[in-house]
Amino acid sequence: MRSRGRLTARRVVAPALVVLVLLAVWEVGVRAAGLPPFVLPAPSQVLATGVADAPLLGPHVATTLLEAVLGLTLGFVVGVALAVVLSLSGAVRDTVYPLLTLTQTIPTVVLAPLLVLWAGFGLTPKVVLVALTAFFPVLVATVTAMADVDDEHVDVVAGLGGTRSQQLRWVRLPAAVPGALGGLRVAATYAIGAAVVAEYLAGYSGLGVFIQRARKGYQVDAILVAVVLVALLTGLLFLAVDALARAATPWQPRRAR
Repeated sequence: MRSRGRLTARRVVAPALVVLVLLAVWEVGVRAAGLPPFVLPAPSQVLATGVADAPLLGPHVATTLLEAVLGLTLGFVVGVALAVVLSLSGAVRDTVYPLLTLTQTIPTVVLAPLLVLWAGFGLTPKVVLVALTAFFPVLVATVTAMADVDDEHVDVVAGLGGTRSQQLRWVRLPAAVPGALGGLRVAATYAIGAAVVAEYLAGYSGLGVFIQRARKGYQVDAILVAVVLVALLTGLLFLAVDALARAATPWQPRRAR
């Protein structure tokens, strides 16, 4: 019980105190320097703006969260499917895997205008952009987990007459579940940001649209409200994915405390 209290203090109370100290320094510094709000508003003003804009922010938050969740789900499915295909043939893996890695050198923001031209201004291009951002961490983690499977387990299935697909089904895929979910955790940290970037370029709703409108009006306080919301949504999405991963892999040992 005492160790649990210490763990809570280390993971929750200590970071919260650091944030409060930083906010206090920010508040005092802005007021002491007499900075105008369009340069850097005080945290108290950002909070007031967030409260005042709360009814307006609701639909924007819902849009961004929907795009992120749909894109993350699509990216996970595509990443796992590609990993399965690559694991079936060494020749295919050696040919396709480097090409998929090369695609990651292209910033997704560069692809956004093309997706808008091909799919319009609706939900589809944003979901696709998030999926393009999310699939690669899942792919890499799943391919690595499949490659690290104990050969003795594969040999047992093969010795019993199991085909390559049966080896994949009964050995490699189950062993790859923790790795795939680990890749999903990483991808979850990018999903909200990718959705916001997509909304910058084309969209009628979402936090990216809200930021763009605030930028045109030099409303730095509103921009900072959106930044805080992006951080909170990213954290909540990560916690949700982490909880899902823990529920899906009850045999995995807990992280060291």
